[in-house]
Amino acid sequence: SRHWWGGALYRCFVLRSASRLAENLNSIGRLAMNATLENLKVLTADFFFLHWNETKIGKSSPEWSDRWTFIGSGPNYNKQGVYAFVSNEGMVTYIGVASSRGGGPYRGHGLGARIGNAYVRVVSEGVYRPNDSRLEDAGGLVTIGFEPEQAYLSNALELFLIGRLDTEHNSNRPGS
Repeated sequence: SRHWWGGALYRCFVLRSASRLAENLNSIGRLAMNATLENLKVLTADFFFLHWNETKIGKSSPEWSDRWTFIGSGPNYNKQGVYAFVSNEGMVTYIGVASSRGGGPYRGHGLGARIGNAYVRVVSEGVYRPNDSRLEDAGGLVTIGFEPEQAYLSNALELFLIGRLDTEHNSNRPGS
């Protein structure tokens, strides 16, 4: 049976949690945070708190990959998503989105197509070399991949992150 107080307690909990997040986001304001990999992950968790309903979607939100340094398949190559160039020191230097839907057998392969066509070239099987100076300087990248049903969120996540992280190479600052 449903009790009115059960829903009221839940709403109170949700409102308190949302209030704490709003306080955290307000403390950030429009000032950009240091562009560290850790801050990228914290802001991504804040984004998903606001925009991902695990109960309705039926699965947990996606997570950032390990840092890829051009050996083996790129992380999330078969998904649409967001990528970030990350230095050996853990600094995020550039954030981009790969939301192309692709077609045929490559439907939904936005990350693989974007990274493969724009940023790296094959040296030998499973070994790549950056052909973009920004990625070469960083030395690696991370990705977060979305299933096709939630891939539209990749565009929003990119805007959310570049508006809040002071990266070296992003010049578009939404909301600034």
